[in-house]
Amino acid sequence: MKMRKNFQPLISKLLLVGLLCLSTQASANSVRIFTLSADQWARPRIGAVIPEMAAVRSAVSYWGKGTRLMIVRYPGEDSGELWAAELRDWLISLGVPSDYIRLLAGSQAADEINIVVGNRDEMEQ
Repeated sequence: MKMRKNFQPLISKLLLVGLLCLSTQASANSVRIFTLSADQWARPRIGAVIPEMAAVRSAVSYWGKGTRLMIVRYPGEDSGELWAAELRDWLISLGVPSDYIRLLAGSQAADEINIVVGNRDEMEQ
């Protein structure tokens, strides 16, 4: 019985440490990837259409939930660079400051752009 009382503070501390570890792990993976295909981008790009594109809408919404950074990963050729630059301009017009948007060449697929959104600290590592 006496031994049980000695372990109670230790068990409480271990439970607290375990909960802290779980909460840190849950918040540490804030990165989300939103994919925009070339077919979706081929639609007429006007003010009413761009915000309705699921990837754009979701990326901007997720960005707005905290101090987040956007990385636009695009195909490496010239057309991919033009596509990414135009998308960046649209993201700015939707309220994302240019300081929060980075363009990065070299996405895996030639027919899509990935909008990667996450905490600035995680993304800049």
